[in-house]
Amino acid sequence: MGIDTVVGRDFAVDADVGVLHIDLTRIPDEAIAKAPGGKPIVNGKVLDISKRRFSTLQLERCSDWDGEVIVKTNENYFGINEARARKTTKADENRAKMAKISWRSARRLPEKTYPVLASVALVPGWVWDDPSYIVERFMPERDGDLYVLRGWMFFGSRSYGWKLFATDPMVKAGSMVRHEFTFEVPDEIRAERVRSGFDFGKFDYVVHNDRAYLFDTNRTPTFVGESRTPRLENLAKGIEEFLSCL
Repeated sequence: MGIDTVVGRDFAVDADVGVLHIDLTRIPDEAIAKAPGGKPIVNGKVLDISKRRFSTLQLERCSDWDGEVIVKTNENYFGINEARARKTTKADENRAKMAKISWRSARRLPEKTYPVLASVALVPGWVWDDPSYIVERFMPERDGDLYVLRGWMFFGSRSYGWKLFATDPMVKAGSMVRHEFTFEVPDEIRAERVRSGFDFGKFDYVVHNDRAYLFDTNRTPTFVGESRTPRLENLAKGIEEFLSCL
């Protein structure tokens, strides 16, 4: 598009727009570059994307829910980026190894895995006591024998959505059998974007009985594949809205 970009910790002197692109769940104020002259910062209001801020499926120890539950990290992407920023001790390494055998005994989740349990009663007590974890109702969307995960990528007023179909309830890449694109996004999902202040990002959600449930929000989404597609080229034009307000 002929727009020059600069990557750095500071707001470039002659830049017109800044894009907050720090891959952490919570961004401290001191990490945000100061914008000269009130120039816009894309996602400048989205400083905390922890699951408790948007989850409508969250359960408590005493919740009256008789279905399956899923245990997640409150931090985004399994808490991996935050773990990298912390000092790792030998005890941490040993617990990580133990978690591959028994996450209950290790008192931590196995790497890149969210356990699904048959009931609230089976959730270990230490999970409830640790604020770094969150327990939710497990409500995968189904299409016949397949599991469905919906996504919505947006930048300004430009956006597109999709549905992924997989044989695994976690809808992982290895279990995906097909996908389709859509431009229909439920009102609940659009409303959450407005409430949370997102300018650019990706939301994952499912639909049950015509109601949408948000699973994940991401302010630093990535894309694997051909970048010169009509969908992505249209999405990229979202930057023009932030340039036009100068």
